[in-house]
Amino acid sequence: MKLYYAAAASFAIASALVSHAASAQTAAEPTTEQQSTSRSSVEDTQEIVVTAQKGAAQTLQSVPMAIQAFTGEELKERNITTIGDLVSSIPGAAEGFRQSNGSRFYNLRGNVTQNGDSPIGYYLDDTPFIVTNFGIAPPVRFLDMERVEVLRGPQGTLYGQGSSGGVFIFHTRDPDLEKVQYAFEAESTKTQGADSLNYGFAGAVSVPIIKDRLAVRVSGGFSQDKGWADAYFGAYDGTPDQKGVNGAKNDDIRVVALLRPADNVNIRAQYWHFRPRQDFTGFTASVEPPYFENTAGQQGFSNGDFTLYSLTGTVDFNGFTVTSATSHLEGEFGINIPLSPAGSFSSQFLPKMFAQELRVNSNGTSPLHWVIGGSYQDGSGPQVNLLTLPGVLINADNDTITKNWAVFGEVSYDLFDGKLVPLVGLRTYHDDRSFRDSTGSVPTKADVVTWRGNLSYLPTDDLTVFISAATGFRPGIVQSRVQVQSLEMVGVNAQVALDPERSTNYELGVKWRSPGRALSIGLNLYNLKYTNLQTSVTGGITSVNGFANFGDATTRGIDLETHWRTPVKGLNLGFVANFNDSKYNTVNPDVLSTVREGDRLINTLGNNFRIDANYTRELADDLEGFGNISLSHSGDRIQTDGRARPYNLANLTAGLRRGDWELALIANNLFDERGPTFIGDSGPNSGQGPTPRTIGLRLRVNSQ
Repeated sequence: MKLYYAAAASFAIASALVSHAASAQTAAEPTTEQQSTSRSSVEDTQEIVVTAQKGAAQTLQSVPMAIQAFTGEELKERNITTIGDLVSSIPGAAEGFRQSNGSRFYNLRGNVTQNGDSPIGYYLDDTPFIVTNFGIAPPVRFLDMERVEVLRGPQGTLYGQGSSGGVFIFHTRDPDLEKVQYAFEAESTKTQGADSLNYGFAGAVSVPIIKDRLAVRVSGGFSQDKGWADAYFGAYDGTPDQKGVNGAKNDDIRVVALLRPADNVNIRAQYWHFRPRQDFTGFTASVEPPYFENTAGQQGFSNGDFTLYSLTGTVDFNGFTVTSATSHLEGEFGINIPLSPAGSFSSQFLPKMFAQELRVNSNGTSPLHWVIGGSYQDGSGPQVNLLTLPGVLINADNDTITKNWAVFGEVSYDLFDGKLVPLVGLRTYHDDRSFRDSTGSVPTKADVVTWRGNLSYLPTDDLTVFISAATGFRPGIVQSRVQVQSLEMVGVNAQVALDPERSTNYELGVKWRSPGRALSIGLNLYNLKYTNLQTSVTGGITSVNGFANFGDATTRGIDLETHWRTPVKGLNLGFVANFNDSKYNTVNPDVLSTVREGDRLINTLGNNFRIDANYTRELADDLEGFGNISLSHSGDRIQTDGRARPYNLANLTAGLRRGDWELALIANNLFDERGPTFIGDSGPNSGQGPTPRTIGLRLRVNSQ
């Protein structure tokens, strides 16, 4: 389907929805009988409340932006336990690069790179997860998640640098100030190709220390996944020298204390420790069968160890709220990649980041809504890099140091009793950054202004239409001189410090739901322009790739979300999709050997979609059956060293629930799809693919 025809059809749908909503204003309210629904249907009709605009809480339906919110219960019902699982439910999102279970990079409406600040902003509650000059996603566990909010498109005004593609906000559960709560889950599964079972367990407990004033919540877990890829001393011959070498472990613990010294004051202190570990990496010589060549007996690993401390305080006054969010992230992430014929590439990151944000927002009933604030970050990203090959020893130790600050604000006003709402926002950002290695220091500075304008029309509680324009910014990647040398070997005139990347997005959005809210439709049409797009390039030195500014580019796309509570009691259907048309408008002459004007963007999906069917049925007194089946499709993508073909994944969850207890059969990648999501330079089947078919049982108990 051509994007132009899809756009025309989408505008027709939007017009029809507006017309339908206008007539629906006079429709009668649903009867008491219509309002009486099953347990799962009641949950579907409840309003989801979000805080994405950093002001007073809003219903998801009324927020004038491309936003999704996933409740903790929805994540559990659909067996979504990681960000990797979640992205298949987000239009235009994909996993762009998976080095290991603790080093994963995601793509949202555009290009993705492995170095540099992430093009997606990640927030754990009210604090950012930032690894300087290395755009890794946080390895969060979803057991104790209240909800996840996903904002698509540039969010430069409220969230600043590193959010040119969008923002993920992970809201964890607060301690309960009144009663004890607990949750626990254990699962055991078998992955195709592994010799033994995977297992994992996780739990959470919340205890009030002083009722209504002080409570503590502790959560965390441990999982071990057995390896399913084999290794050979030499080339593949069908008889592996080592079996199941890519096993993985992951454990984390979160401790949060909530203090309410007065009814209008909340102080939340949090400690979060992650330890993702994996033998070897996600890049195999082949995806079917999966194996590593010339590596048997060598030590390959990709291990992480991160600690986040945060302290958030809010004080509510008559008409406004003051929020302070302070955090400190430190960690260690190391990889060791065996190379043929004898050698290795090792890299160790030792990031630290201090972040502080102070903001004030309106909270009253006035038609004037506003938020103003400032932020400061001070961080470093030391790297210890060593490439060892016969006759070659390259030490590329370096450090990226950044100190940046920003001042931001947004203001909106309810016209015509809130039916028409204009909004404007502005952020000014200053970044002092330097790259240091054994040869000296390369300083860079950036002074950037980002803005947002929005006009929304809300004639009823069930219709929101908006148009918006917004800008985003990502600091320039800094890379080692070895990477520069590696690119020069393939004809790319590279530099240590790249130019910053900017984005501008123009968007039309429609959110509509039927009276009674059985059917909801979300539609977004966007035109996203990138300037100085930063992209990875395959280098001329083994295992040493680099980065370059490819030029300017445009992505035009359509997002679609549909949810239907069908007439069949307990059956709900969902569909999300993205179709886009991307191209390079201008190309940096230094990378003309890689792309040309008019070419499709590197590492950007042409389309993706997901279909979900949820079914819940009461089987007996206090006994409920439930199930979810999903089919997701990831389109093909162009890469600098090949093309990743499209692939489909089918997942299944089916189980029984009695009171707080639940037992479920879980099946991920049901048809054992081996399609690659990344292609290396050794052939069309090399790279990384989805985890092979994994089937098992999960037991849960949940009092909350």
